[in-house]
Amino acid sequence: MGKDAVWIPDELRPVLARMATELSVQVFPGGMPWGTKFDYLETLAGALGDEISRQMIEGNVSEQATTPPDPARVCPSCGHSGRGAPNEPRELDTTQGTVNWVEPGQYCPHCRRAFFPSEPSTGAGPDRC
Repeated sequence: MGKDAVWIPDELRPVLARMATELSVQVFPGGMPWGTKFDYLETLAGALGDEISRQMIEGNVSEQATTPPDPARVCPSCGHSGRGAPNEPRELDTTQGTVNWVEPGQYCPHCRRAFFPSEPSTGAGPDRC
């Protein structure tokens, strides 16, 4: 494992096994054809894994963006409460593909600044800032 690797909890392994079996059934109805090249199978499995990862990232980021906590609605410049403003579509290229979501816009009437709620984090994880 690399230094940035994430440990997969044991209770998720059966879920992943069921997903892998279901994907195999969908991709190879009746079983993988004899003579299928290993590098094809490896490339296909990697692409499917990347797409699952991309969809997981996009779904979680989208869900989080729709419900920012109250402290995130405070203006980062002056500390006053913001008001709702037009949302902004976002797009980010990740190692698994492009992820899209909509960020809720905020506007501070006190200092007249537009901002998007966010936590002061580098993205290192839920319990690291």
